[in-house]
Amino acid sequence: MFKVAILVDLELSRKSGGHVKFWERIYKSLEKENLDCYLEFFFLGKKKERKLVNKFISLNIIKPIFSSSFLRFFGIDADYTDLSPVNPSLYLKLKKFDLIHTTDQLFTMSKTAKLVSKKYNIPLTSSYHTDAPNYTKFYVSKFLNHLPFSGFFINKLKLPEKVSANQISNIISYFKYCKKIMISDFSYDNFRVEHLQDKIIKLERGIDKKIFKKKNVNKLNFLRKYNINSDQKIIFFCGRIHELKGVLFLSEIHKILKSRKHKVTTILAGENLQGDDCKRLGGRNLVILDHINEKEISSFLNICDLFVFPSLYETGPQVVLEAKSCQAVCIVSPNGGGRRIRKSGEDGIIIKKYEANLWAEKIEDLLINNTKIHQIKKKLKNDNSQKSWKDIFFQYFFKNWKELTNK
Repeated sequence: MFKVAILVDLELSRKSGGHVKFWERIYKSLEKENLDCYLEFFFLGKKKERKLVNKFISLNIIKPIFSSSFLRFFGIDADYTDLSPVNPSLYLKLKKFDLIHTTDQLFTMSKTAKLVSKKYNIPLTSSYHTDAPNYTKFYVSKFLNHLPFSGFFINKLKLPEKVSANQISNIISYFKYCKKIMISDFSYDNFRVEHLQDKIIKLERGIDKKIFKKKNVNKLNFLRKYNINSDQKIIFFCGRIHELKGVLFLSEIHKILKSRKHKVTTILAGENLQGDDCKRLGGRNLVILDHINEKEISSFLNICDLFVFPSLYETGPQVVLEAKSCQAVCIVSPNGGGRRIRKSGEDGIIIKKYEANLWAEKIEDLLINNTKIHQIKKKLKNDNSQKSWKDIFFQYFFKNWKELTNK
């Protein structure tokens, strides 16, 4: 039986984003499995803790040495990670494993893993989950805008682009050292370089089919719980309530629809970072729910008229897969949720231009003439191609790890 360390250099909590949720769903899907390997998942947390999932799987929560949480002071509200160049305690722990898998390529855990891999000749694999270069470009621009002469740094020196390009270069350098790289189809072009092609495995995502499925929901009673009138058209969004996910843009769309006298309620569910800004911009009938559990999310996806996800920076958002599994009609941008739409007009709608009036017109047309909504729902009903999380683990991870460890 071989032992694998899986390093997720982010905080495990109720508010965790899609990167953490990916691995949380993986280990939960394996709770009742008799595995031929031992898996130890390393996450960040506020206190050191070790938990057993079953006799094959454990969670090791470690405290960051130099948490990125201080960056909130500068308006950088991304998920916390560790910025230390190395974690000595983690270094000692990783020596006992037959294989190390990193889920980022830029921060403390991944750097420590590479050192251990080199020193003790332990195979290293890595998967790519977050579009860190584009997020970094956004946050660097945001930070520089608070400084004098911001235009010089942003437009003349092009610092955001340079920092982003440097991150891509660092990720590629990291990948060159790895034995295997698991990466989505949508991120593949960014890393199409010499010496990587034989290592790349195109990675899919799973869904929990017991939760995210078409089901009967009493719409009247369900909406009553949230004090929402049942005569309203429902637009639903789920994700971090933050401008990077397009919620301010969606609030503007909501305001336009209301100005055109549509009976519409827009519901934003997720970590509430900018909910007040959304309400100020969107006005009446824009509802902020903060965190709700997955069963409630599934119910909203089942009863909503449209699932609108205008995020611009995604490697392939999980929530769009879950929405489609519930037969919700998704309205998305090309490089955000559009990465999970096979063909616009068939299993969702991709709107290429990022203009609120254009999106409002398209949504208005769908809400008034809902023939297209029914056509897409019919297409989604006949689509059973989505894999489970357990399938994803065995097909993409276990199979390759077993080959690399020769066990």
